[in-house]
Amino acid sequence: MNNIGLNLLKTLACMTAVSFFTMYQSYDRYNYNYSLALNILSFISTIATPLYFLLSGYLDAGQKHSPNWQLEKIRRILLIFLFWFSFFWFAGVQNKGYLIQPWFVISLILIYVSQPVIDRLLLFPGKMASIIFVLLLAAFLYDILAVLYPNTRAFSLLPQYRIWTWVLYYLSGRLMALPGVVQLLQSIRVVRLSLLLLPVVYLFTWLYERYYFIARFITTGNDFVLTGSQVYFLVILMAISVNGITVPAHWKKVPALFATLGKTMTGVYILHYLVFNILAWSISIRSLADKIMVICLTVVVSMMISLLLLQIPGVKKLISL
Repeated sequence: MNNIGLNLLKTLACMTAVSFFTMYQSYDRYNYNYSLALNILSFISTIATPLYFLLSGYLDAGQKHSPNWQLEKIRRILLIFLFWFSFFWFAGVQNKGYLIQPWFVISLILIYVSQPVIDRLLLFPGKMASIIFVLLLAAFLYDILAVLYPNTRAFSLLPQYRIWTWVLYYLSGRLMALPGVVQLLQSIRVVRLSLLLLPVVYLFTWLYERYYFIARFITTGNDFVLTGSQVYFLVILMAISVNGITVPAHWKKVPALFATLGKTMTGVYILHYLVFNILAWSISIRSLADKIMVICLTVVVSMMISLLLLQIPGVKKLISL
């Protein structure tokens, strides 16, 4: 990915994380009857977590994967989780969603513990691609079986705890960062093909989720869905398509803006729940417009706070990996 596209995706990950995890908060006064507008916004937001893990894998490829690097990553993850868990616990809001979810921590720790194995596999890109394909197939089949057989204990694992899905996206990001793969994905033909396929795949995935996947979840009584495998090709095409983004020479401030905002990716994920709930408490939400306004304000305020905290050396470790 070129730098502009990479930073744009990181910014998009911030925005979709906010909209995905705050879309259907039940305590406001807006009537959440299923509507086309909400469906589109909700679907756009489902790329948040997959995109985060894909970008994490891509960015980690540029690091020196020493044992000290592994330990530092794991220490940072545990520090972030324990600090914010303690903070929200003592604040008395631990039951309102103001937490770094355990599945997120478990997924990242598993990934960083497995770095020597991942590095070894990446020496054989063909084998890594085969493993990614098997993981994708397994993730998709499990998601389908969980929908078809909701009362079967073997398929009752909550979507966010299906760790193999997040490993799938992380490994895909690592594979996409290999020099030979980067050269292929940045070729004009591949980028153009990706741009042509992107709207088609987007429409197909949206129709699939709206009329089958989510519909089945509602019918079978599942009250929460965190889609992962269904949007895989959409996320991959987005990551390829950003290589076609160019900025005119006189728009020098645009790349710098996205580079700055991209740094807040992890911080926004950590802080947005708290920011959103404060805004929703102080602003009466009675319409879709009110809801979207609060979501937009949450993105902006979370980014501003994250940028401020990133300037403080001791605090920086609490909102960044």
